[in-house]
Amino acid sequence: MKNKLLFSAMALAIATPAIVVPMNSSTVEAATYDKVFKDVTKKNVNYDIIHEMASQGVINGYEDGTFRGGLEITRQHAASLVYRYLGGKLAIVNKNVKMPSDLNEKNSHAKAVYALMQAGLLSADLNNKVNPNAPLTRAEMAKILVVAFDVKIKAQYDFADTINGDAETRDYVRALYSNGITTGYLEDATFRPTESLTRQQFAVFMHRSINVDPEFVAEPIELPKEEGVIEIPTTGYNPYELNLEKTPASEYEKYSDKYSDIKTDKLKSPKVGNLSAEELYNFQKQQLAMYKEHLKADVNIGMPSTSLKELYVEGFASREGISTAEMVKIFNYLQSTGAVYKGNKFAIYYKFSDVDNAYSFYIVERRR
Repeated sequence: MKNKLLFSAMALAIATPAIVVPMNSSTVEAATYDKVFKDVTKKNVNYDIIHEMASQGVINGYEDGTFRGGLEITRQHAASLVYRYLGGKLAIVNKNVKMPSDLNEKNSHAKAVYALMQAGLLSADLNNKVNPNAPLTRAEMAKILVVAFDVKIKAQYDFADTINGDAETRDYVRALYSNGITTGYLEDATFRPTESLTRQQFAVFMHRSINVDPEFVAEPIELPKEEGVIEIPTTGYNPYELNLEKTPASEYEKYSDKYSDIKTDKLKSPKVGNLSAEELYNFQKQQLAMYKEHLKADVNIGMPSTSLKELYVEGFASREGISTAEMVKIFNYLQSTGAVYKGNKFAIYYKFSDVDNAYSFYIVERRR
């Protein structure tokens, strides 16, 4: 039976010491403990969690009666906390794992570290060293807690720095976030998997993993907007394309209608959704090829922005039946977003590349 804390108005600082998140209990009960760490006062928002885990024998602290929650937690100390709670309940997935060369029986944490290695939660490096005194990373913490306490993914929300990262770590972090175990760093919507964490933070993460709230519902993570990023809606127009019949005018009306604002310098490839620069270029080529076939176009040319003349833009506008100012907005939009313009007579995109007629507008049209 899991021991749960009974308290109200209790908040946990997890992502950073300034972030507090209320616990699930609504029962008010003043807890008393046989063992109280002298450096953990009742002003500490995690007072009850730390002392509850100490009363369970999970946290021992130091001989001088301190907990030292602000210190980085090492791999061996994290292993001991998990092992003290689970003990023989840890699954053995690798019976034949070798004892690391930097771990011996004199180390009071050796049994715990080795147990987590057998469970596949810690591993040695290429030199067969487990580095027991090295700081535990947040990614390692996520794996240990999610696997050890069987935390399931409830929603596939990702932080800005895990969405395109290691798939295994991403899933472990998804499990933590979707169960309210971590909030991440709210100021930039990151998890920071390679950073270390403190003893206090690990204790709270672990407590939350043990006491998962089945009713918790995570909110989507609001990722910071980057310059040049197009948000891809699930319905409505396709932001990869600019089609005057389908694309809301508000999407391109904000761009300049001055010919002089069409950039002639080398531009940084914008991020379109989750596409890399190469994927964006391949998408543009594919879209242009499809439109060329649709138009039965006989012209496919590259026009460097340095060679683009206002007279040419006026000609494009005339063939499309729109104003020159609106055509200029389209050119500026394409340079800023990487979208492909699909008009009535031709299609255009701006290629971000250092080779093959670099930094050019590519146009397909039918002239026969």
